[in-house]
Amino acid sequence: MNLSAYNDKTVRITDLNGDVFDGACLWNPNEYMFVEFGQDEEALQIDDWIFYKSDIADVRLLPEGAETLWYNRPMHKMSLASGPFRMVEDGEKTIELRLNDEKRQKLRVGDIIRFENAGDPEDAIHVRVVALYPFASFAELYRALPLEKCGYTPEQSAHASPEDMNIYYTEEEQRRRGVLGIEITNDFNK
Repeated sequence: MNLSAYNDKTVRITDLNGDVFDGACLWNPNEYMFVEFGQDEEALQIDDWIFYKSDIADVRLLPEGAETLWYNRPMHKMSLASGPFRMVEDGEKTIELRLNDEKRQKLRVGDIIRFENAGDPEDAIHVRVVALYPFASFAELYRALPLEKCGYTPEQSAHASPEDMNIYYTEEEQRRRGVLGIEITNDFNK
């Protein structure tokens, strides 16, 4: 693979984990990477992301002016317990519920979230925010949003309660900050 051919091009890079990154690309030769990072291996760079040749599964040129997935899109990092993490990964859970704190107030439609598995932070997935649903309380949220998209099975939905969220956030925090439903997709073509 001739990485220098991708210098100053818009590309889609797929890494060995299957994660996909789009954007304006710079090629960094072995010498530069050795001096800057101590690794004698050429690499491609999109924004702050560096991809050593040995970490790249595939690189494709994108057409001029193509909309990219990652370039210039803010990325937010959040942790998820293993069960909900797998549901997001499998596309079963498409709305994440959070306190609408300072961190969540920075979210915008189109932003990228890197969810890390709380049981194994190296296990991560990237999703795109497709909608934001702010509410004053989880009681309001539970009445308005389809709970099956929030991680409940149809059987669990019948018995789901806003109080389920009290194990994560106190009622005082909820009253003070409000809550947020974050609709996400791991299909970047939507």
